Amino acid sequence: MGWEPAIRTAGRALGADLRRLLALGDPRQSLYRDAHYFSATVEIDPARMRQWLPAGMQLSEPARADLFTAWFPDNNFESPGYHEAGLFVHVKTVQGTGIHCPWMILDDDVALIIGRELLGYPKKLGEVDWTLTDIEIHAQATRRGHKLLSMGGWLGEVIPDPPPILARPHRNVVGLAGLFPAWLVAFTPRESVIEVRRIEDFTLKLDGSERDPIDQMGIGRVIEARLHRVDLLGGWLPPIPVRPLTPLFTMTHLRPRIL
Repeated sequence: MGWEPAIRTAGRALGADLRRLLALGDPRQSLYRDAHYFSATVEIDPARMRQWLPAGMQLSEPARADLFTAWFPDNNFESPGYHEAGLFVHVKTVQGTGIHCPWMILDDDVALIIGRELLGYPKKLGEVDWTLTDIEIHAQATRRGHKLLSMGGWLGEVIPDPPPILARPHRNVVGLAGLFPAWLVAFTPRESVIEVRRIEDFTLKLDGSERDPIDQMGIGRVIEARLHRVDLLGGWLPPIPVRPLTPLFTMTHLRPRIL
């Protein structure tokens, strides 16, 4: 009958989602292998950034963020080679400095659903052009015809004791529509460092658009740029609800998270 293929497809999708959830608790399971994060740590204007944070969330001191593009050549949900661009804002948590993600785009719908629905990354479909050679790296993120950011530079020395890129306490927001309120959730991914290199002669051009207003988030001077190569591992707890957010959050944060 006509509905049987749809049922089979839904069943396979449900089984895959369950396997991914179980993998979070399996320390033997690597979720991403050789993930590349081209990241720039930048100064943040606290007055401009606060409007994009959930009420009660506090910026770290001094105010910092990581603006990044990323390439994921191998993962466990059969979407090899997809790309992301996003912003990790450094925030205060009881576990020390953590990160909150107010904006992210990517070019794979499966990764979008998993990251947004399960982990609260505000992922939207966009385009990320990525070029990496033995000596240089360049990336550009666009969405709906608008160039949002471009970054590039030369691969420099290996950093012997680098900071983590993802293995920090996360405070993300899950759920923005429907009858139920959005929730602030907490989780901490695990990563195993393969190599981190400093980026020399780094260049950054930040634009933004009405629907992706990253140029309005107070991003300032670049402090340091790096290329992280890491394996992202299982063995961490799924997101834990911290507190509900008011409907005001949904209305004021609609553009960078959904539109």
